[in-house]
Amino acid sequence: MKSRMIIPFIVCLAMAMGTAGVAWGGASPEGSYAFLFSSGPYHQLERMDETATALYTAAYTNNRQAAFAELQKIHKLLGNEMLRSYGNEDGWSAMENDAAAIERALTSGVKHSLWLEHTVRLRIGADALINGKGALWHQYKVLLNHDVNAIKLAWKRQAGDPVAAARATMQGLREHAARIETAAMFAGDSIRMKELMERIAYAGRLLDEKQSTVAKTEVDQSLEAIRMAVNGVFLEDKQTSAVPAVAVPGSGQPLKWTLMLGTLISAVLTWTGWRKYKARPYGVKKL
Repeated sequence: MKSRMIIPFIVCLAMAMGTAGVAWGGASPEGSYAFLFSSGPYHQLERMDETATALYTAAYTNNRQAAFAELQKIHKLLGNEMLRSYGNEDGWSAMENDAAAIERALTSGVKHSLWLEHTVRLRIGADALINGKGALWHQYKVLLNHDVNAIKLAWKRQAGDPVAAARATMQGLREHAARIETAAMFAGDSIRMKELMERIAYAGRLLDEKQSTVAKTEVDQSLEAIRMAVNGVFLEDKQTSAVPAVAVPGSGQPLKWTLMLGTLISAVLTWTGWRKYKARPYGVKKL
């Protein structure tokens, strides 16, 4: 007779715990499974994001000891095969290259301004993996278009040397585009990002200081091509895009409702079993 009460009670507790896991872990790609298994890939992605942020902070404050410690953590995470199931190999290779460049800079003792940009790329790349359409790199669309406008203004200036002014402004565009390269790769934009970098390099060659004259129309066309490439990278309706594997699902969670219903049923069975047990303990009816 006790089994009529004990078994449903245990089932009720198990399903109640499962329901709580789904509710609290619903923002992760595995739902309740990420809640139950903290070593899962989503948890590792969170660690990657936190470590990349800590590495950037250490680099910004020129704390080499802290930067080296965080870099070792990143190396370990980059070797995690489960973690690399997210994103794509191009993005992970780019992160490995940045981590290797930081390590070379730290061991050679160069000033932090020479390896700070690599930490920025790692930070933005890790953020793109975990935050989907809300990632930081999407904000660079406005910045890159602003850089293109600044180059056009410098190129059309009347006073001074417009070629030198445009060339100096081009450096800022090149740096900003390089920062989001890894993030764009993770978002499935490797081809468009490569096109953007090649167009920037071509415009830079047109403005090379060794050239005595620069064709105005050719530079104008090159700058307009850069703008089109920027818009192509951030094109929102592209099919190859890139909601990362960790994006929050938009649909409902049938598992949550199944567990809630099971909890309710097992609770009713537990109550019914307890009443029967009180009426007939051990199956013996009192006279």
